[in-house]
Amino acid sequence: MKTKRVSYYPQEDRRDRRYPLPALIITIGGVEYNTVNWSLGGFLITGFDRKVVPGQTITGMLRVIDKPDTLPFCATVVRCGDPAPDHLAAKFEDLGEVGISMLERIITRRLFRS
Repeated sequence: MKTKRVSYYPQEDRRDRRYPLPALIITIGGVEYNTVNWSLGGFLITGFDRKVVPGQTITGMLRVIDKPDTLPFCATVVRCGDPAPDHLAAKFEDLGEVGISMLERIITRRLFRS
């Protein structure tokens, strides 16, 4: 059974829609990075200058820009240096119920705000 995938780009085969706003702050190794976009499935950040390889597990914290609450996450590197040399794309492996609920609330607010 094939599931419908939703994204900003119909030609892409993604399960979760990506959102550029609100930006998330992703902290890895004590360094904060801004998201280019994010979804319930993962994120794309800019400004990343560390050496990682696809398949590598990374851990860190995430928060919504201008909000103090942070949540831990575990993710797998999908790609690094594409589409730009300082970009990192990662897929969430463990965001926890609280993390998923937080991101779902953000999406719901965006969909139903007046």
